[in-house]
Amino acid sequence: MQTIASYWAALIIGLFLLLFTLDFLLVFVRKGIALGKELDRAIAAVADVQTQQTGGVTDLNQVAERVMTTDRLAHLWGEYIKTLHPQKDRDNLGMSYVKRWRATSLAGTFFTEQALVDSPLRAEYYKHVPGILTGIGIIGTFTGLIAGLLRFDVSSDPTLAEASLTQLLHAVSHAFIVSGTAIGLAMLFTGIEKRLMSARYRQVEKLQQGIDKLFATGAEEEYLERIVRASETSATQALQIKDSLVADLKQVLSEITNLQVEASARHSSMISVDVGRVSHSRPSRKAGFPLLLAERSLVPFPLHCTGLHPVAGPGFCPCSAET
Repeated sequence: MQTIASYWAALIIGLFLLLFTLDFLLVFVRKGIALGKELDRAIAAVADVQTQQTGGVTDLNQVAERVMTTDRLAHLWGEYIKTLHPQKDRDNLGMSYVKRWRATSLAGTFFTEQALVDSPLRAEYYKHVPGILTGIGIIGTFTGLIAGLLRFDVSSDPTLAEASLTQLLHAVSHAFIVSGTAIGLAMLFTGIEKRLMSARYRQVEKLQQGIDKLFATGAEEEYLERIVRASETSATQALQIKDSLVADLKQVLSEITNLQVEASARHSSMISVDVGRVSHSRPSRKAGFPLLLAERSLVPFPLHCTGLHPVAGPGFCPCSAET
């Protein structure tokens, strides 16, 4: 019990180191090895699908069933296939079919290292574990030194002074042992973490390359070609429509002008005929007016008539005109 009480700080630090070691080995390393086997199976399945392609067409359902066997891979595959462009053609019967699938985005956009490695392994936490172990070792060193100095008894008795100095040296030595162990574990964990992560990253890169090989690129050029072809067709059709409209409008305007000219000539003839008919059927009042005046001048005026007419002038009796 006295030994435990003397080295309680070293025991606590050692317990923490043991817990971190077990967590690192049983969680991070074990999951990393399992993830490596999973990625190896996916890479091999992609290679098999590529060799079994018929006519250059990749069966998307086959890829989903044979390669994307985990929930994480299936989710990423479901997002990736939304970017695939089907290039279609027609057979002898006029039926449309998918000639090939074109990729509009790289597989690395979806099958990322963050999604396949960092997130499942909680790499953001475990890459800081070596630093945590180093900090624990430093804390253990200072704790052991402080505990040894507190128990050091300065005495005039050489025997007691020697015993106190021995305890101080033991406490310091145990503190440095714990600190060295923590630093050594930190270095070991750093090497294991970097080696494991780099191996998983290489596997993800191989998986990305395998998926990219399943689908041809160049959908952007095809889209651009279709847009240019549609623009040229629209311009040709617009020019044809313009020429047709100009010709039709010219013909319509010519017909309308001819009809207006004919109608105007016909109306002018009708007006001339009507005017001539009226002029022959009704004599002019100006021509018959002198004869009427001469006849009226032979008729004596009544006594009460002045012989003046406000319009006809002298010699025209308004009274006789009334009769």
